[in-house]
Amino acid sequence: MPVERRDDGNLVFGYLDTASADLSGASDTVLVRARTGDEGYAAEMRPSRFGALSGCDISGDQAIRVMPRPSPEAPRPGHLLGLLVSGRGELEQDGRRAELSPGDFVLYTGARPFRLELESGHRYFVLSLDTGSTGQLATAAGALTANAALPRSPSGRVLAAMVGELAERAHGFGPLARREMGEHVSAILRTLLREAGGSESASGPAASGVLDRILAYIDERLAEELSPGSIAAAHHISVRHLHALFRESGVTVGDHVRRRRLERIRRDLVDPALAHLPAYVLAARTGLGEASHFSRVFRAEFGLSPRAVRERARAGA
Repeated sequence: MPVERRDDGNLVFGYLDTASADLSGASDTVLVRARTGDEGYAAEMRPSRFGALSGCDISGDQAIRVMPRPSPEAPRPGHLLGLLVSGRGELEQDGRRAELSPGDFVLYTGARPFRLELESGHRYFVLSLDTGSTGQLATAAGALTANAALPRSPSGRVLAAMVGELAERAHGFGPLARREMGEHVSAILRTLLREAGGSESASGPAASGVLDRILAYIDERLAEELSPGSIAAAHHISVRHLHALFRESGVTVGDHVRRRRLERIRRDLVDPALAHLPAYVLAARTGLGEASHFSRVFRAEFGLSPRAVRERARAGA
């Protein structure tokens, strides 16, 4: 955990943006001040990675105040989800204040001023969000940063429970499971954001029914051409309407088709009945025929090569 002592506090960075060894390039820089006396800052920090999400489990005995201090040279900070595992805390941003008890989470962004206060004996788990969730937060109609009501909603309670389990078991998952857990967290968060922003009611039950039919159609025809034009035509809607349905779900049509194809391939790779078929044959059966391209996108999605996934399945990992 890089810490640089300053007259006004301690600059801390690299707990989420672990690739940045230099303060000027880190997107996660914060100023941490001890709330009792002129003290340095010390805490136990355990970074982790869940696919597109970066996480850090932070335990400290000091009562502290945290404020953003992004470097002008660093990438623009994104949105964060912070879950209080133990202790007491409070987050203030955009004119709202959320008190935190164990099990509560809060959404905020390092791109705007915030004040996070944690009492002594705290444990705090923070996640940097994926671009899809950040985009939804940035365009949401509701006031979602520092919103104390979010953890109380049905989707919020599910999200809080899952992130809490993630904090407890972060280092017990393998590479594939960590990536899957990150995808699950992002999917539940997008559901929460749609509900909180009113997107579900704006779409209405009719639009939801159309999207359900489209998702089933895609799953049944992964080996066929699945361009936006062909999908829209099969359901007698415009391409523009199709894109709007997926945009409310926080994903593009192309991304959804690609992910479903890769999930199907991964399922087939671990199926003993298909062990005699090479990975490229399984890929061709789901519309990803070019071997080099398939291997590249598969590794990017799951963090493992098709061969490694199959070998782990054979070993019972």
